[in-house]
Amino acid sequence: MEYVEEGVVNPNRTESGLSYSAFSVSYSLREKLSKLYHHPYPESIAFTRNVTEALNWIIKGLFTSSDHVIVSSNEHNAVMRPLVQKGIPFSRIPSTIEGYNDYSSLESLLRPETKAIIINAAGNVSGAIQDLETPANFAYSHGLLFFVDSAQASPFVEIDMEKLHLKGVAFTGHKSMLGPQGIGGMVLSREIALSIPPLIAGGTGSMSDSEEIPSFLPDRLNPGTENMLGIIGLEHSLSYIENNWDELRTNEMEKTLRLMEELERTEGIVMKGAPRNRERTNVISICTEGIDEAEFAALLLEKGGIETRVGLHCAPSAHKSLGTFPRGTVRFSPGPFTTDDEIDNTIKIVREIMKNV
Repeated sequence: MEYVEEGVVNPNRTESGLSYSAFSVSYSLREKLSKLYHHPYPESIAFTRNVTEALNWIIKGLFTSSDHVIVSSNEHNAVMRPLVQKGIPFSRIPSTIEGYNDYSSLESLLRPETKAIIINAAGNVSGAIQDLETPANFAYSHGLLFFVDSAQASPFVEIDMEKLHLKGVAFTGHKSMLGPQGIGGMVLSREIALSIPPLIAGGTGSMSDSEEIPSFLPDRLNPGTENMLGIIGLEHSLSYIENNWDELRTNEMEKTLRLMEELERTEGIVMKGAPRNRERTNVISICTEGIDEAEFAALLLEKGGIETRVGLHCAPSAHKSLGTFPRGTVRFSPGPFTTDDEIDNTIKIVREIMKNV
């Protein structure tokens, strides 16, 4: 609101204090993301509308139908649809019924034309936090590029780009990063940032005497008017998270585990995905006995104002891993601000519905 009220400007476009301030916030966000992902080059971060756009950019910019990519069986359609659309061959890493990648057959998936591994760091259906070290070491030893979709993992799941030899992390701001919708991006290794084809070409406020795309970062990858509202919002939210990390993470997981425990004790509720005693996020998926999941979700909203996501969650392969395809699941997502009263109300309404089935 302050940005809108005080003056909307483009960084690098105007000789004004507002322009310098906007640039400062934009670079501050790059520095915060670099710190979050243990990445030494803030300038090799490119902003996009969301993680989907970032993943499309990576996949379509780096791979062709002559290549081969290894993915997991728990990927979101933000990875799978670009691969299918462009006819890029891929093989899937098998998954356990709980949604954890089974890397035991990784070697058998390798082909002479294999170029990369792409892994979803945390399941958007199962809530499972994946082991990234095993595929990272495999990729490094075989000279493969390694990319991670961090949409469901960041900022509370550590992703160390240097340690994992990552070539890129795709992120979104509107989930656990607590930012506004419409801002995401990719944190790239310097070599990838300088070699991936720019998605858009246009004005950057730099090298205006030339019609060639600037060769330096970040201008090479982010021309045109950027989403400054999204950038400012995400920079602010990451500052807030940095100052309240332990409290936010602790509350989110306490509420998640408590809700899971009570759901497990409720007759007619079938838990799916990662169990309470393994590394997991706040995503909880269930199936319901005796009542359609969509009807169950509608009753939750009607009776208690309880908002859930029902269906296949844009991840059919992940549901096949969990044995919930094509039925789907109801997904709860307690957050860092969820209260005990909200958990109590959810448990109460769930049991009222199931009692009347």
